Amino acid sequence: MVMPGEFISFDRTDIHQLRDFLLNQRRVSGWTQEELSERSGVSVRTIRNLETGSNTNPRRASVALLLTALGAAPASLSEPAPWESSGWTVLPEQRPEAQRSRTATLSPWHGPRPLRDPLVGRQADMRHILSSAQRSRLIILTGPGGVGKTRLALAAASRLRPLFRDGVAVVELRDCPPEHLDPARTRAELTRVTQDLIGEAAPSRGGAQSGRRLLVLDGAEHVAQQTARIARQLLDEHPGLHLMVTSRRALAAGASETWEVEPLWVDGQEGRDMTVPSAVELLLRRVQASLPTLDLAHHLPQVTTLCRLLDGVPLAIEIAAQRLRSLPLTSLLHEETLFHLLDQADTGGLSAHRTLSDSVRWSYDLLPVPHRELLCDLVALPNGFSLDDVLTAQPSRRSGMMRVAHLLAELVDASLVQTNRERQYTYRIHELVRHVVTHAERSTDTGSVRSPESDCQGLVAAGRAG
Repeated sequence: MVMPGEFISFDRTDIHQLRDFLLNQRRVSGWTQEELSERSGVSVRTIRNLETGSNTNPRRASVALLLTALGAAPASLSEPAPWESSGWTVLPEQRPEAQRSRTATLSPWHGPRPLRDPLVGRQADMRHILSSAQRSRLIILTGPGGVGKTRLALAAASRLRPLFRDGVAVVELRDCPPEHLDPARTRAELTRVTQDLIGEAAPSRGGAQSGRRLLVLDGAEHVAQQTARIARQLLDEHPGLHLMVTSRRALAAGASETWEVEPLWVDGQEGRDMTVPSAVELLLRRVQASLPTLDLAHHLPQVTTLCRLLDGVPLAIEIAAQRLRSLPLTSLLHEETLFHLLDQADTGGLSAHRTLSDSVRWSYDLLPVPHRELLCDLVALPNGFSLDDVLTAQPSRRSGMMRVAHLLAELVDASLVQTNRERQYTYRIHELVRHVVTHAERSTDTGSVRSPESDCQGLVAAGRAG
């Protein structure tokens, strides 16, 4: 069996056919080498070497990713390569039909499927994830709630699907009990849901299974430690298994590749010449899809301001677009009332949580009391604060600097505090987090605070409702 990291040996005729096929398909698609690289996750250098014929033994995974991006991947590894099939030219307008005709023979997919609408502003993320899949069997996507980790993971898994002949399985972990309540029960539940999908090893029939499959574990922040342990065990027992995990909390799992999924850009653009930042583009796309008669083209400064108030968080932007069906744009431009208005909207199929604030509250409720107390102090600081700023603002904490540093690091790991790692580490807190924490503190001040036990019970209920 050929693993993704193995190489294919071509004779001179084969490599020329592959070169001509890739060059022709890329040009038919109207893509530059850089654009094909973005869509496939294969480096520009590799594409250039293939098209010039200087690479005569490319990685199988690289070839498969290129063919998938071009809409010309074989439905199974047993099919002839597309450049060996006479007259197979896949024009852009023909790809959907060709894909539908091969759907029945694709590797199986279990669990939630990726959304059909295109990803916005995620070319760099996708390129990195697809590239990481060629280097590591464990990929971890972290980031704050609502940033789009699940959507990105499912889209990446769909692109990687041709590499896994035994299929892709997606497991939502929100029903698993939080590990701080009962670690043994959490581990047992994780073991059950994963083994149900990948099958138990059968030593009596020759040891662990080696079938090629991709398992996506979605929403592991409340079971991060147990997920890391289960992941290491699964990868040891199943040589053909690859894992992709989404979690707001970073996982301590060796031999993994971690990618921080950040909010969309608002001021400036993360790519080449694009006139509209990706956050603005997302809002415009969603408004156009749900309310085609509303033209915001002449209100781009106000749209940009709204996206800036929302910190470029995709979930918040999508809910704002939904709100524009009933409220004017100007009503959403007031920072003091913005999140109160958005919280009245049901997230529907946009999130595992009922409201926008519930998404952040899920992370907040997982925090121990000392972490909550520090977070409440941090929301009073302006964005761009440093560790020294925290200690200066709270002189009583200076004697316990190491503890404060530890708690701050834990809040960063929980994706509740964002880090700018340039010359000096500085920190910022998204406005939605500020809103939720401030609201929680006001509830505490009025005496409506819940006990830790009721917090835990509410946490489990919220997770299951999501």
